[in-house]
Amino acid sequence: MNFLGHCLFSDDTPAALAGSLWPDFARRPAEGTCSASFFSHFDRHQYIDRLTDNSEILLPVREQLRPVFRKTTPVIIDMMLDHHIAIHWRNYHSLPLEQFSNAAYAKIAAFDELPAPERLQRTLSSMMQYDWFVGYRSRKGIHNALLGVARRVRFQNPIEQNAPLAIDWTYDFESTLDQYIDMLRSHI
Repeated sequence: MNFLGHCLFSDDTPAALAGSLWPDFARRPAEGTCSASFFSHFDRHQYIDRLTDNSEILLPVREQLRPVFRKTTPVIIDMMLDHHIAIHWRNYHSLPLEQFSNAAYAKIAAFDELPAPERLQRTLSSMMQYDWFVGYRSRKGIHNALLGVARRVRFQNPIEQNAPLAIDWTYDFESTLDQYIDMLRSHI
């Protein structure tokens, strides 16, 4: 899962939403520095990442992607999942995606239990400005997100030239992604 998926599987509070994103930007803060909700969602993020990286359900997706995307395959699967979630948002949440997105951004920005890492602050600013969550729903939006990932990866990678393949494969693996999300919903 990427940012949208982690927020979908989060409680609807600033601490929970911030904790759900924090592991992508910084190490786990020292015990006692944040609420139990923050730590619970920090740990949930890592649990979801382990499940996603090791799920037998997603094995066919990994096998399809690995020859093309090599070691960036886990990141591409995360992005495919967010694209899939955004497209089928009504199946996963009662609020419209636009309303959920605005509320999530505002609550993450309102988190005040400790200073957010600089990279999280920059990313949240961009998320809000360009409404990434809603953008994940369109081919152009997810393509732009994949190009952003390609730029942030610190080694030469095949993402930029193969982003359209990842988008096409999201549709090819729709039932597999649904099955995985349903499994995840039953575990979280």
